[in-house]
Amino acid sequence: MAPDSPRDGAPFPPSVDADGQQWAIQRRIGEIFSKLGEKLAELTGRVDVQVKPETSFDDIGGLAEAKGLVRNVITALTDPELYRKWGITPPKGMLIYGPPGTGKTLLARALATEAGAVFYHLKLGTLTSKFGPNTGELLQELLGLAKEQGKGVVLLDQAEALALEHLLPPAQAREAGARIVAALCEKIDTLDDFSRLVIVAATARTDSVDPSLVAPGRLDHLVEVPLPDATAQQQILALARARAEHNAGRPLVAELDYRVLLPPMGGMSGGEIRDILRRALEEKVHTAGQGQEPGPVTTQDLLRQVDVYRRIRAVVEKIRYGQYL
Repeated sequence: MAPDSPRDGAPFPPSVDADGQQWAIQRRIGEIFSKLGEKLAELTGRVDVQVKPETSFDDIGGLAEAKGLVRNVITALTDPELYRKWGITPPKGMLIYGPPGTGKTLLARALATEAGAVFYHLKLGTLTSKFGPNTGELLQELLGLAKEQGKGVVLLDQAEALALEHLLPPAQAREAGARIVAALCEKIDTLDDFSRLVIVAATARTDSVDPSLVAPGRLDHLVEVPLPDATAQQQILALARARAEHNAGRPLVAELDYRVLLPPMGGMSGGEIRDILRRALEEKVHTAGQGQEPGPVTTQDLLRQVDVYRRIRAVVEKIRYGQYL
């Protein structure tokens, strides 16, 4: 049986195992949702918690500079008192920014993994769609819970959603969004300087992030996550290949000719590259399902999927800008 949550919201003792803490945190979050008039089921797709995340920095291809900057914050979680010895306080958070699919979420999760911290993934796009102007109160409650649990990394994913531009007309969005940001900043400001909690906001749209969030003492460490260059693309593809082959327990990909493969992948994000390999493997599944021998994934298989993916992306862009409406 899972243990009861500790009295008065105190952190769970070391004797409570990860499964027990996971269950108890989920229950506490459910109580927060209930207090705001929502059901526990509304957590799905909005708030994910991992007591023991397993993504390491070695799982992330490229991004050497970004990984270095994020790693610098680990001491704020593992030994915040070291900052006191140098007469300063630990950073409370950072803003990670860059195009979609470049690894922003992976970096935040790897930070939690390496620091041995609980990882809270708050998906602001769906949270704000559900709670609208009341999102500020919800965020204050969730950050309070995370602080109680000891070491934690809270990812505010899609930080641009705090502006509420996707929900309300411009004038109303500005007013309601400002209230949400003010509530969030108030909570950040009142966090103990040595709380072992790091807040990470991630966005692909820095123009929609309120400047007050990145003011000194708040999310003031900025980390850019650019699209990968050719070397990083090769690392990303190699890592994705190794992961798939590990899961399958056998080789799946033939020797690749990167001189031919990398140029057509120029401008693709890490997420898109991983999806290219997934689509090539999915094609092999379909072939095997028809009773044929598919053979390993080849350079030509991947090139074909790159071409298919670019056509799909072109259609998505046309839909996004209303050309097919």
